[in-house]
Amino acid sequence: MFRCVVYTEAMKDEWDRFALAKGTIFHTIALRQVLIQSFGYTCGYHAILDENNRICAIIPLIIGRNLGWKKAGVSLPFVNYTDIACDSEEAFQYAVDAIIELKVKYKLDYVDLRLKDQSIDSSGWSLNLHNHTFVLPLCEDEDKILSLSNASNRNHVRKVYKNNWFSVSFDQKHIEDFHKVYVRRMKQLGSPAQDIRFFKYFFEYLPEHAHLLTVLDNESGKVVGGMLLLTSPGNAKLYYPYGANLSEYNNKYLNNFMYWEAVRFGIRNGLQQLDLGRSQTGSGTYKYKQQWGAQPEQLKYLLYDGGGKAAGPPDKQSLSFFVEMWKVAPAFITDTVGRKLIKYLLP
Repeated sequence: MFRCVVYTEAMKDEWDRFALAKGTIFHTIALRQVLIQSFGYTCGYHAILDENNRICAIIPLIIGRNLGWKKAGVSLPFVNYTDIACDSEEAFQYAVDAIIELKVKYKLDYVDLRLKDQSIDSSGWSLNLHNHTFVLPLCEDEDKILSLSNASNRNHVRKVYKNNWFSVSFDQKHIEDFHKVYVRRMKQLGSPAQDIRFFKYFFEYLPEHAHLLTVLDNESGKVVGGMLLLTSPGNAKLYYPYGANLSEYNNKYLNNFMYWEAVRFGIRNGLQQLDLGRSQTGSGTYKYKQQWGAQPEQLKYLLYDGGGKAAGPPDKQSLSFFVEMWKVAPAFITDTVGRKLIKYLLP
């Protein structure tokens, strides 16, 4: 009834229509281009076809090496979650079985799936429940959305606008300044940062859906924070996958201003939800997103190694020594090494 076939360019239009109807903006071929162009990964994208050669499920799989040089198939690195887009439970189950076969076909040490609304009951999969994403409902009434926040957050939002500390821009000319802020903040957190080309590719391959929100300090005029936002019209959701701000502006509630401007952007674009991205359970960002009234939604990270006990993706605990070293290492070293190293994190 079903068969699994490798992606070809001839499928692109049908693949993208299916991705937007049954999945998200992250399922589209544009994300494949961003990841391959940025990091040189191998494409492992496959489609599940029915007896009429119609796509009924898609498997966006990227193949690369991790820090231990293990060969991994990930759906998808640099994306918080990608459920298997499908049009039936039968197609979903066939896709799961096909993924196990793809591990053998490509001689992978393991497969890493990142699900939210789906589960896999098959044996052999290990489950990581350490991450949540946060979803904030949007509507035309800004006051109603703000009322979901706790009192402290509401006061901070009102205060930052009352003092007129910041302005917002959606001009892509600020991308280099945004990237400098992003690299600096990632270093403070102990992580390498993507090269600026990674962000530029979003505007090249997703010109109608990628938006750069930057925050400017009204006193100095410089960029002090920003977000890359992605609109996903198929599920009426706005995604915030990447962003950063200068921590020295925390006392002026820069983050509150930036998040609220993302809310207003989502409203203007007629979207119904704002996905605030991944946070580890109980972390500082987890608690910050909670205060907006956003609901935590469990992410299910599943790893299949076929019983080979392969080393999976690195976790914060195992990398804690290197994280602390990264924070204190000179920027001229981390900036250079980080651009080469990050592809192997498969984050």
